[in-house]
Amino acid sequence: MTPTAPGNDIALALIAQDIMFLRRFAHSVTAAPDQVIPIFCMHNYMCLIIHESHRALRHVAPDAADALAYDCAPAIERARHSVKLYDDKYKELDDVGADFRRIIDEHRQEFLDNTWLPLARPLEKDLVLWRFRGRLVSTSHTASFFLAFPPQAFKNKNELGPRLHAIAVEQGSYIAAAAEGLPWQGQSALDALRKTDLTENEVRAEKHYRRSFDPALREEIKASLTAMTCALNTVDVLLAGDTTPFSATTLFKLRYITLHHVLSSLRKLDDQYGAGLRPPDRALLKGILDAPMSSLILQAHRDFRNTLVHYRPTRNVQERLSLDAPLYGLLDAYFPADEARSLGDALVLHTAHVADRMSAWCDG
Repeated sequence: MTPTAPGNDIALALIAQDIMFLRRFAHSVTAAPDQVIPIFCMHNYMCLIIHESHRALRHVAPDAADALAYDCAPAIERARHSVKLYDDKYKELDDVGADFRRIIDEHRQEFLDNTWLPLARPLEKDLVLWRFRGRLVSTSHTASFFLAFPPQAFKNKNELGPRLHAIAVEQGSYIAAAAEGLPWQGQSALDALRKTDLTENEVRAEKHYRRSFDPALREEIKASLTAMTCALNTVDVLLAGDTTPFSATTLFKLRYITLHHVLSSLRKLDDQYGAGLRPPDRALLKGILDAPMSSLILQAHRDFRNTLVHYRPTRNVQERLSLDAPLYGLLDAYFPADEARSLGDALVLHTAHVADRMSAWCDG
């Protein structure tokens, strides 16, 4: 892939970093098909990278894009947009809430009131919680939202694993083709994974959501906040085991866009529901949103975020970028020096801080 215009070298380098990150992850997943939880956690990010890399290649390397045509484009695009949560310009809070309301009701209908023995009905469960080293990284409601799985998919554990493995293999075919000729470079976060790191717990959704977040929030809003918590814990805890320097750019991107969408979503939630929250919950939410780093991320340069997601730097900064600079010089090109330094130094710490606060709120 030979760049033909200024900025194409940076776009191709960003794509290569992301594709190799996914290649390491997909290789680890396919080597251990019994580990399905990481697929729940990473599916929408994988779809984001596949969709956006292919879209960018149509502009910077059209021959490569033609050779990398992939199936299931609508499903991949839908999952790619699910990363945004409330930050999707085509959806209001109530639209996202309606999605989770439908998922909750479908799971409740599928899993509850199936026994003829009335005394056994309280023992029925309709929500699965998956944790990584004690931190919530996915739920069956969150996975249904991100993967568009029906509740029946979670009923038979013997079928769920192969179904997820098939998705990973399908995504892996694009990744393998895109990564052809690129050096392997390092391990993924999953290579250090132990079976005891991942735990599964089945609960009654009504009881779980009752003690999560603020009582004034509707069940479907709590489910969407749970999805945000899972996304934060995925980038903060699950991916923390990836220490190879070749993953640094992609990890920065995933942390930044996750924080950006979560913080923007929380600000919309605060605007609509904040006045009705209990004082401690109101203070927790305000503490997250009013933090200086949160303000910087929320006000961050739109073109910087677009370059991370869509790969193609804007024309006005192309001369300031370099393949040899940290993050290719994007921070220094789009931000004043002090803001660039803050984002570069503090993003990991702030991701951990927000993930910790949201986890505490989620656990009630």
